[in-house]
Amino acid sequence: MKQNSLLFHILFISLFVEVFFVPPVSFGYAAPWMRNGAQLEYAGDVYFVDFYTFDKSMIPVQLLNISGVRVQGGNSSMVSLLFEESVGYRLSVALKEVNGSIGLFEVTLEIGPYTSTRDLRVDLSTRQTMSFDGAPLGQTTIWIQPCEKGDIIPYVGQGNSTVFADVSRLSIPMETPQGLQDVLKLDTIESQSIGYEGINLSTKITPVEAQSTKHYHPRSNFYDADTFILVKGAIYEDAFISAFGIIGSGFVKIELVSTNINLGSPNLLFELLQLSPYIGLVAIAAVTFTYFFFTKRRNR
Repeated sequence: MKQNSLLFHILFISLFVEVFFVPPVSFGYAAPWMRNGAQLEYAGDVYFVDFYTFDKSMIPVQLLNISGVRVQGGNSSMVSLLFEESVGYRLSVALKEVNGSIGLFEVTLEIGPYTSTRDLRVDLSTRQTMSFDGAPLGQTTIWIQPCEKGDIIPYVGQGNSTVFADVSRLSIPMETPQGLQDVLKLDTIESQSIGYEGINLSTKITPVEAQSTKHYHPRSNFYDADTFILVKGAIYEDAFISAFGIIGSGFVKIELVSTNINLGSPNLLFELLQLSPYIGLVAIAAVTFTYFFFTKRRNR
């Protein structure tokens, strides 16, 4: 009973500290993490890649040389590469410079043996993204505007083509590189229940058009509740991916695997609950050791 009481008091104190003494993250025109040197790295697997081109010669040779790759299209508006087995990939995002509301990002994409880097200009408040030559790429969803449970926010797109997302809060924190963090779920499925057609190989489309209620693939993505940075989700038809000429891909949910950005205080209550079996074992071992130690001394 004393062991359970001690554990209860530890959990209560940790929850009290988290609620009353951890300062909330405040946002001005741009989030606090939007400063020089901020880095995010995601990893996952890919089964196919669709390119915004009908010319196979524009496809990176490294991808065409992957064993078992098949090519579809080539005489239409898109080329699709299908891999025999899943191929690992990484997306690295670095904020190199902030000039007012504009951020200069260095984005590196790795798919199997293929690696390429792009410099992009992003409006930090709207997430609107442009290549260095000024070509519009739509919006990135690597982060979102501040929001909370129950909100319906514009996710991507413009005007009548805007894709909205319903915001909810997960009851259980999600594992991140910085421990268990409280997470928001953004769901675009409801807003696209009418009018969604998807994208096929005969579709001639731009990165901006791909981010519309008609073409943008419905999804559920998960964001850190303090910084509003993507923790896990799908990023096909994202501006950062379009910068590499890729319209869509068979990405399994990507996950944040590394960052130097402070995601905020981890959920101490759930972390302690995860550790409770180990705490219990240590307590039992300590009690057992103490019992036998004093019993042995008494017998002497």
